[in-house]
Amino acid sequence: MNDSHDDEDIKGSYILANKPETPEDNGDLPSLSEDCDRLRNLSDVGDTFGYGRTRFYQWCRGRGFLTLMNAPSTEMINAGYMVTTLSENGYSRVYVTQDGFNYVGNAFRDDIQKRMVKI
Repeated sequence: MNDSHDDEDIKGSYILANKPETPEDNGDLPSLSEDCDRLRNLSDVGDTFGYGRTRFYQWCRGRGFLTLMNAPSTEMINAGYMVTTLSENGYSRVYVTQDGFNYVGNAFRDDIQKRMVKI
């Protein structure tokens, strides 16, 4: 009798053995630490207006700034408003540039004034 769990162990060990290593040297990519003074967490925009992170991200998804997986939309990245980086533990983090902070903040402020957002 063939045990399917053995096959899963083999697949798992093969995947782990062949997982590409993350290069230590980023080559020509700019260091995030060089730009850290100009980047802020996206949730800081909502904090500025006293709005919670969960509701603020929901608003950002509704406006098309974020995808359903909370990744920046292509338009926001191409405009230079947002960047995504990997943290030390491998999770992606969304940051806004100063221009992005102003753009998203102004859009949020406009929606508050139009009473589209409740504070």
